[in-house]
Amino acid sequence: MRKLAIGIAAALAVAACGEIPQEGPKPYAGKEDTKPYAGDLFKGDKAKYEKTLAERANYQNENARAVWK
Repeated sequence: MRKLAIGIAAALAVAACGEIPQEGPKPYAGKEDTKPYAGDLFKGDKAKYEKTLAERANYQNENARAVWK
């Protein structure tokens, strides 16, 4: 039993030596992302895009949509 425990400990110690070196982040090699407001709907108008998002968020607010009588 003791030999088994020593064997397992030795196997774990050897396995820990094979850790892959961790380097810094690599640069993104893909294409540049376009702005969400750069399409035909907003034509680059960031203020209109943000206003539309705020209005859309209000429609998803259950408390604002509820009719209290």
